[in-house]
Amino acid sequence: MAAKDVIVLNSHGVGQYAYTDHMPKWGETLSVKNWHVAEDGGKGTNVSAALGRLGIRTAYIGKVGNDPWGDLGEKWLEDAGVDATYMYRTDEVSTGTGLILLGPDGQNAIIDGDSSSVALKEEEVIAALEDMKGSRYFVCGLEVPMHIALAGARHAKALGMITALNPSPLPETPMGRLDYIDYLFINEVEARYICGEEESKRIDPVALMKEVQEKYGVRNVVLTLGSEGSAALEGEHSFLVPPVRVDKVVNTAGAGDGFMAAVIANLVWGKPLQEAMTWASKYAALSVTIDGTIPAYRPLAEVTAFIEKLG
Repeated sequence: MAAKDVIVLNSHGVGQYAYTDHMPKWGETLSVKNWHVAEDGGKGTNVSAALGRLGIRTAYIGKVGNDPWGDLGEKWLEDAGVDATYMYRTDEVSTGTGLILLGPDGQNAIIDGDSSSVALKEEEVIAALEDMKGSRYFVCGLEVPMHIALAGARHAKALGMITALNPSPLPETPMGRLDYIDYLFINEVEARYICGEEESKRIDPVALMKEVQEKYGVRNVVLTLGSEGSAALEGEHSFLVPPVRVDKVVNTAGAGDGFMAAVIANLVWGKPLQEAMTWASKYAALSVTIDGTIPAYRPLAEVTAFIEKLG
């Protein structure tokens, strides 16, 4: 198989959405509105589709069931121009699904079901990587079993690829040193948990990133700060990227996946990290104004037009 710009290893699942004005309490029967299946495919499918729609030559590695949810994932990837050859299919498990509850101001809470990724085997990942030798970037996350994601990253690094990891959801067991990871993407909540910092405590983002960098041995840390923008520690150099404000936030689900994909796309295009993150912030600003997850990952021409209007 031909080499790719980016290989993505992470889960596929199908998102079901519902709208509510509050989160349920234990024992409460919650009435919601507009419960529907949407184009929201789990972090692996989301990042892959976003990259594909930006014109990046992308391949996906993962495992899904032989069921309609798996069929949807294959279709979403192919519609975005993503190579789904290594979306392995199996009768052992069903494709995962999750419920995204959306609040009145665009905030969300996610209830994630079991993932078919538990059936993915390390040798399947290695075989896929070997078949795509010469690819440039490898992006993975922990919605597949941690030992498989990290084994994939180590093998990709050995093959000369630049590696990126989003350790979400955070594992219950230690990840160990990650000196084979070139870019670690985390949000502030995850970073605070990793470093044992209370959520209520004010902390300098740079100090937080340095703690993460020292703990895992990664060179580059990309930290998302929600409404405060993002920050990065690039070796010893740090910088902040301000948020991009929009008039109306419709849906924030998948915005973090889109941001990561946009950063990686810009790195593929040869942009420096700070410029990549600035562009990605504008990309994410566009995405939150559009209902849905994968539909919010717009083609490059549309994103470029939006950014030009921002000035």
